[in-house]
Amino acid sequence: MSAVAAAICPGAVLAQQPPTPPPEAAPATQQGVLVYGPEFFSGTALATALEVVQRLPGFALDVGNGDARGLAGNTGNVLIDGKPPASKTDGLGEILRRITIASIARIELIRGGAPGIDMQGRAVIANIVLKRTDTTEKLIDLQGYAYRDGYIGPDLTLQYTHRNGDAREEASIEGVSDRTPGTAYGTRDRTNADGTLLQRHDLDLWDHVRNVIARGLVQRRAGGGVLTINSRIDYLDYPTSQTVTLLAGTGNDGRAEDSTRQWKGELGANWRRALGDKGEAELIALQRLGSVRYDSSVVSGSFASRFGSRSLNGESILRPILRYKLNKTLSFEGGGEIAYNFLDNRTEYSEQGVLVVLQDAKVFVNEVRGELFGLARWQPGARLTIEAGLRAEVSRIAADGDTDRSRSFFYPKPRVQLTWRPGKRDQVRLRAERTVSQLDFSDFVASTENNLGTVLAGNGGIVPEQTLTLEAVYEHRFWGNGAIELSAKHEATRNVIDYIPLLDGFDATGNIGNGTRNTLSGSMTLPFDKLGIRNARLRANGSIVRSRVTDPLTGERRRYANEIPFTCSATFSHDIFGGRFTYGAYASCGNRPYHLYRIAEYRTTELEPSFEIFGQWKPTKKLTLRLDLANINNAARFYDRDIYAGPRNASPLLYRERREQRRGQYVYFQIRRLF
Repeated sequence: MSAVAAAICPGAVLAQQPPTPPPEAAPATQQGVLVYGPEFFSGTALATALEVVQRLPGFALDVGNGDARGLAGNTGNVLIDGKPPASKTDGLGEILRRITIASIARIELIRGGAPGIDMQGRAVIANIVLKRTDTTEKLIDLQGYAYRDGYIGPDLTLQYTHRNGDAREEASIEGVSDRTPGTAYGTRDRTNADGTLLQRHDLDLWDHVRNVIARGLVQRRAGGGVLTINSRIDYLDYPTSQTVTLLAGTGNDGRAEDSTRQWKGELGANWRRALGDKGEAELIALQRLGSVRYDSSVVSGSFASRFGSRSLNGESILRPILRYKLNKTLSFEGGGEIAYNFLDNRTEYSEQGVLVVLQDAKVFVNEVRGELFGLARWQPGARLTIEAGLRAEVSRIAADGDTDRSRSFFYPKPRVQLTWRPGKRDQVRLRAERTVSQLDFSDFVASTENNLGTVLAGNGGIVPEQTLTLEAVYEHRFWGNGAIELSAKHEATRNVIDYIPLLDGFDATGNIGNGTRNTLSGSMTLPFDKLGIRNARLRANGSIVRSRVTDPLTGERRRYANEIPFTCSATFSHDIFGGRFTYGAYASCGNRPYHLYRIAEYRTTELEPSFEIFGQWKPTKKLTLRLDLANINNAARFYDRDIYAGPRNASPLLYRERREQRRGQYVYFQIRRLF
């Protein structure tokens, strides 16, 4: 990447008189907190809070998991004015993209915890503090993708924002008509066990995403505190198709089509009030409802199959929290969460017009879950912080399908974290924690893979994974805004979730026993000022993962399913012309081969490295233009499948299949105008 950086930094640029580089983070009032004021991002072409957060030294954005049930630990690692968004459907990345850089007063990078801050069970949190002055912003944001076949996919957002102290109103509407990486072209070869070609097909994959989203937010002082209410409703129409044309061998042409139509709505509220000088109360409430209709058809020669599903889903959450700061060194936090979730799903599958019976094709799944938690944070000295907490989760999951099942679970989830600061630039974090995964309701019902022609049965007997995690992190700050972070993590898991065989010949998602996983990772932010290129930086990261679990068919030890053994990426960016223009490059190592182990199939997926360049220009404070040239090397995605006549440990190989798909180069463009 150093060579790449040198190649894209021409001498004419270096000969300019550059602006003064942004200073490093200002010292904070408490240990472990770095404060980045306007001077950190004012001399740049950055336009949104998302771009600023992605540039924070030593910080990796995690947008959370909006599909997971409940709020605890699922809302990402960025707070806004000290609190997480009271929204799950509206992703953290989308929220940050709508916050303009002009509205940010400062950003606090909290490492190891701080009194009064909900760390969401994380070691590092970024807190965006908004300006409290009376401001009104009107925004038009047009972005999109232009593909080499001439297709253009636009995304238009109209947004209104008003802030005045604690009062705040936001409204936006967004419309999208675009593709995904699922639109691609390629080939599919099938060979027998000795490598003889059986079939060669040309692949033409197509999809089209049409999405309309309306959002609203109101914040006012109420009940002696601050109340924030947010809402969102969106509609998704997503058709796809795959056409296969026989080029060689014996076989047939084929076509697969599917269509997804989805409605989702959400209403959330967050109320926070101070209790004297040392206490604080917070209450979060959330309601989500949705419906999904999915239809799929496959035709190959004279064979035809159809699959369809209809589902309704919902989630209700109430989460009270109390915080109390006894003194400068000791603080407490406690609360709970109660949630109700449901999924009402109906599926139907037929071959040649004849209905095929699937296990748990009609299922109503619901869960009532409660959690109590307590947390103490103690700072016995200027260089040491100890955080200890316990969460106790009780849940009852009932599935009414072919066999009615009702099960109750109780899981204690302790957590201890120690943060040690041996010097002003160094920090060591040690963590021991027990976590429990959430069951995916979709695993309770039957499903299909349209492009591959596979069917997966439902399984109501699955239980959550329970994992003990031990982690050590070392962080070093250097050269002002430089940072290096090294991490080692060990995970021991009970009831690993994978694929299991069923008596009717199908397979389903289930538990396959105990497993372990070890991860080594590192990240670096390298400023180039001391290397002669002012206002330039390189961000790089990588990870190595090794895991072991016992295969339920062969009895052999292997990796977890779909686990990527090695990943890495790097981004170089450079601010020039007084910060009005930023250019750079991004490179990814791709994905090394990773595997999926189904009962009658062994699958491998691999993605080639990719490369892109970008430029962002801010001719005025209210206008931002951006252009990205992406997937320049037209990276390929490879799918290898070994298909067996029955269970792969005791059945002959029917054929091997290799797919090669390429998306092609494309251009991303953006025009943002503030009024």
